[in-house]
Amino acid sequence: MKKRGKSKVTVAELLITPSPRSSPPDNSPKTAIFTRTASTSKNVKRATAGTKSQPLKALSNISELKDLASSRVDELKRQIDRSHSEILKDLEASQSRLHKRFKMQSQTCQQIMDEADKEHKKVSERITESREAMKASYEEFIADAQASASRACKTSIADLSQSFDKSIVSLRNRFGISST
Repeated sequence: MKKRGKSKVTVAELLITPSPRSSPPDNSPKTAIFTRTASTSKNVKRATAGTKSQPLKALSNISELKDLASSRVDELKRQIDRSHSEILKDLEASQSRLHKRFKMQSQTCQQIMDEADKEHKKVSERITESREAMKASYEEFIADAQASASRACKTSIADLSQSFDKSIVSLRNRFGISST
């Protein structure tokens, strides 16, 4: 194409097919949508920007140019739609994996909590049994102590009383005092 200062480009110049040697370097953006080479999904064929383009033939009028532009735009739209659907599939697969992982970890946490509750109940039951055994042992000890103290008191008082009575009797006898 020839550039003429600020003048308009003619239709005839637009319809001329440039030769491969004189075409400008490819300055189109290289985005992931148009140039994906590796697939993250299984069995998915990816399309690239350089899809089967038909060799350009000389366009004779504007309607052919419009048709060509329209077909290219439609092709790009289809590629974008395919890329979008593949991205959505990848996203859904990723979300599914994350959901499964979260579910497994939640189940594991629930099992650990259940086991901890069971262990807590066992320890609590053991403490309760130990406390009850100590209480019974203490009550038995106190009962034995009270019984022996009672026996000691009964026996000691009776013995002391008899001992005092004997001592008093012996003192009376010694001093010749009569018991009245």
